Amino acid sequence: MKPRIGVTSGGKNVREYLSAVEAAGGTAVHLAPTNSAPSSALAGLDGIVFSGGVDVDPARYGAAPHRLTDTPSRERDDFEFALVRAAFERCMPTLAICRGVQVANVAFGGSLHQHVPDVVGERIPHRVLTADGRALRGLVDAHVVTIEADSRLAALAGTACVTGSRHHQSVDRVADGFRVVARTADGIVEALEPADAAWFWLGVQWHPESTLGLDAGASAKIFAALIAAAAGAATARSRPDPFDRPGARR
Repeated sequence: MKPRIGVTSGGKNVREYLSAVEAAGGTAVHLAPTNSAPSSALAGLDGIVFSGGVDVDPARYGAAPHRLTDTPSRERDDFEFALVRAAFERCMPTLAICRGVQVANVAFGGSLHQHVPDVVGERIPHRVLTADGRALRGLVDAHVVTIEADSRLAALAGTACVTGSRHHQSVDRVADGFRVVARTADGIVEALEPADAAWFWLGVQWHPESTLGLDAGASAKIFAALIAAAAGAATARSRPDPFDRPGARR
């Protein structure tokens, strides 16, 4: 059985995330915002992807909205904040992408920069517009992330990687229990991992779902690692308890 991977989304680009999960060998399950309990949304899943989308409500980290901050989706915020905490408590394999890593950071007590150019200028392009005014979805040659050698991410992508990038917000104060494992040269946080998690949990600020096949396999390896971890979790969960039978002695 292929591991079942939930993919959160409130936007039109969900197909790209679903396709990336399926290409890596998982069965993708779209998780639209709902008022149901996190336990219901996570039931039957072996892993989860928190996807990109509109900006997190600044009220969640005690800030007034910047003039360029999106109108928040409170329904999606409510759903994903509860879900990211519940998945973490269950030690569920997790990949948090762009908005996803921002949701996780804020959900666990961190904060965000609401407009990256205000903080570091535009020496490093974090969002590049094409001729039709849309954000470039491929690799941004000048967007190079430096990765901590002792991180889970480095084992997948090496210690430096050219990535895609289409964000204007980023992690500011890092939530307790997490560590920064990648940055661009201007200091912007590009990836987080839990400080001591024994399971697969990775948050990246860029978009590996959009660059499969473009970055010497790094994006594909990120999704493959999620699927491998989820498959392991599924196998462990389905393995029968040897003591769960009549007459068994613990």
